[in-house]
Amino acid sequence: MTSHYPVPMDLEALQATTKGMFPSVLGMRFVGASKEEIRGELLVRDDLCTTPGIMHGGAIMGFADTLGAYGAVLNLPAGARTTTIESKTNFFAAAPAGATLTGVSVPLHRGGRTMVWQTRMTRPDGRLVAMVTQTQAVLQAEPPIEARLAQAFASGSVPEQQARLASLERAGAGFYRGWAEAETDPETKAELLAAAEREDQNAAALEEIARQKD
Repeated sequence: MTSHYPVPMDLEALQATTKGMFPSVLGMRFVGASKEEIRGELLVRDDLCTTPGIMHGGAIMGFADTLGAYGAVLNLPAGARTTTIESKTNFFAAAPAGATLTGVSVPLHRGGRTMVWQTRMTRPDGRLVAMVTQTQAVLQAEPPIEARLAQAFASGSVPEQQARLASLERAGAGFYRGWAEAETDPETKAELLAAAEREDQNAAALEEIARQKD
């Protein structure tokens, strides 16, 4: 599972984040959620079985993966996202159709780059069905475009920075003119051409400053 959005701990809101996606198709529901533990339940339906009356191992793994991934998400720093990079499953008993499977996922490791979550799957009679251990990568949030541009311009001397910015202004002017050519509304077209002219003026001013310093 890959996740990149903030997940609330309120169970109703948590459940809403699965709407229209694979966990919803499985039919799983959250019954407990915190940074320390994620609990869920899943009714074993006939369409989740691999042979008549026995739950498919892939459905069990998908259920567990969802729980572990959501546990990781609840522990992510702001703006970060996660994806499963490794998963190991041991099967111990069959999950029969009509039974409600319970999954409890807890963290074994919560680091800055990876997290490891382990999920126990049990039947209503308490029998252990499977144990799933998965590793989640912690993908740090990329800085906003403004910060990346500022970093790109930060290196080099002031004249070099001005030359880079002048090139960027010229490129911007080209974009504005291209948009203007495709624009059918006369007023909007005029605004785009005016913006292109301002970009060219900014570039010319920077280029003149550079010439004066040579």
